[in-house]
Amino acid sequence: MQEVFYEESASLLNEKPAKFRYNLLTIVGVICILSAVFAIIMIWMAFSVPVNEEDMQSFVLKDFLLSLLPLFILFVLMVVGAVLLFKKRHSVYVSYDYTFVTGELRICKVIHNRKRKLLYRLSDERLIKIGRVGSESYKKLKASPDNKEDILTPNEEAAEGKEIFYIQASTNVGKKILVLECRQQMISTILRYMNKNILESEFNRR
Repeated sequence: MQEVFYEESASLLNEKPAKFRYNLLTIVGVICILSAVFAIIMIWMAFSVPVNEEDMQSFVLKDFLLSLLPLFILFVLMVVGAVLLFKKRHSVYVSYDYTFVTGELRICKVIHNRKRKLLYRLSDERLIKIGRVGSESYKKLKASPDNKEDILTPNEEAAEGKEIFYIQASTNVGKKILVLECRQQMISTILRYMNKNILESEFNRR
């Protein structure tokens, strides 16, 4: 059988605000890192200051450590803040690539138009049902506790010429409802090479 290759992307409809948020989170994250470095330097300097014999007589370790407590707290907060901010920025400026090669669906997350991360690689036997988001079949699947939904589009509304579809699939971590933004041609291409009928019953009633 001839191999079939079909690919689509779901990109941000309004990219400018997302890019701004990405850059803002990056800048604030860098500031947090610099603040953490500052706190470490101040703590190191405090331990490095020479103490004469007269000061040693009145030196109390507990009081000394308490005086450094604000710097320790600043260091911890800035490190945690930097980690959260750098992690958060990867969710504000993303797009998704969907690729179907005969017998397999691959879904990748693209961060800042640079870094690609493979999310799903599903053989045809793992695909259970396909339909439109908002249909009765979709609502029933979403209501089931056995299915976890994963939104794989950066947009709430589909771009011109595209629709929001779902694919129920069996993954390594259980059943998932994968929400995709693509043309109906992609759905037709997947169905054409399936050896079973997985299209929801109401799909063609529109």
